[in-house]
Amino acid sequence: MAGSDGRACVAHDGCMTSLRLLLAAGSVAATLTGIVPVISHHGSQAAAVTVGSKGVAVAVQQLAAGSTADAQVVVPNGVRALQGRAFGSPALATRSRLTVTRSTDGATLFTGSLATFHSLAVTPGASLVVSVQKPTGFAGLRAGSQLQFS
Repeated sequence: MAGSDGRACVAHDGCMTSLRLLLAAGSVAATLTGIVPVISHHGSQAAAVTVGSKGVAVAVQQLAAGSTADAQVVVPNGVRALQGRAFGSPALATRSRLTVTRSTDGATLFTGSLATFHSLAVTPGASLVVSVQKPTGFAGLRAGSQLQFS
């Protein structure tokens, strides 16, 4: 059906609604239903440190300036190293503090930035805490790292 201006319209309950308007409203609704609040260990709005089957994903932009997030991970069998690759803003990756500690005795295995983490030898079955801290003054930038088991 076409409206008075020649554009496609949809009749619904006696009113005419533009197809473009319906598509836009549907897109907004689909986007909003995909937003799910996630609480990390330190109460940030979204997960800055996420543990998965392949390793640990770090998303610094999920943190408020000056805050820290962490996650605990147990090294799977057959894994001998944690390999890191930073991405995003080099300025933020260089200034974001990354720390990996062994949870059994609190030993610090790595402390540095996302940009300086490349590889860390690990023991299968070891329980590690991966922590990231966002510096102040980098609100609009995005940076992260993928720490993969190998």
